[in-house]
Amino acid sequence: MTGKMDDVLKRVLNDKDIFDSPYDIKKKGHIPKLFEGKEWKELGKLFEEKKIEEFKDKIDKRIKEIESQEKGSKREIKKLKDSARWLKLAVENKPSLLKDLFEMLDWYGTVSCNLPNMDNYGRVIERYELPFVKHYFLDKVKGLSGLKSRALRKVLDYVIELYNLGVSTEEIAFFVRKLDSLQKYWEVLKNES
Repeated sequence: MTGKMDDVLKRVLNDKDIFDSPYDIKKKGHIPKLFEGKEWKELGKLFEEKKIEEFKDKIDKRIKEIESQEKGSKREIKKLKDSARWLKLAVENKPSLLKDLFEMLDWYGTVSCNLPNMDNYGRVIERYELPFVKHYFLDKVKGLSGLKSRALRKVLDYVIELYNLGVSTEEIAFFVRKLDSLQKYWEVLKNES
């Protein structure tokens, strides 16, 4: 991927309209993230400085904090515990992969993608000019619910930006086709640790 695409990829991965922690209907709010913002950066610094015990302690403390706050979400807490375990194992088993996560993500935890299947959107980008692409996206936005509609609208903004940066339609189409599968980016440690 080009530098332009890398920048857009990072912004897409961190766009909470597109990727966010799952929404808990009973709680009427999002499941907590394992780490985000300042705490995620602090964890990254501990990793960078090779303070492994402090790194693992910080993860354990965060899990206990979430457990005390989230009494009813046992399934989601289990997922967060799994994510915490993957982080701790990755320090020793896959440090380069963990380094990439710290560089690319602003938060870490369970994730939900608010996009529909993006294959057809990629095909439209490959075959048609930008005005038709915009029309296609906007037409689909109208037919979707709130979260999906907002996420798809954001993708259109990124697509227009990539067109304006001079990125080829083939690269843009490939990127768009893969967007909904980027949810696995947060789970990459699962299979690697």
